[in-house]
Amino acid sequence: MRKRGSLAKTALAANVMVWFGAALFLFALAGEQTYSAFHGQWQNIVGWALICAVALAITIIGILEVRRLHARLYR
Repeated sequence: MRKRGSLAKTALAANVMVWFGAALFLFALAGEQTYSAFHGQWQNIVGWALICAVALAITIIGILEVRRLHARLYR
């Protein structure tokens, strides 16, 4: 039993790093492109909004996955 709990905690930590690392990367990319998005053509704004939407979606999916793993871990 001890090994299974340890493995589940490792999976939870890895899941947090993957989902929130990807979200942080996309938010940083959107932040870097903010100036050019608002000083360019309308396609730039659409692309910037799409990057922000994907980053937000990844964050929400990550939160749901962490909650699901957390619920299984402490049953």
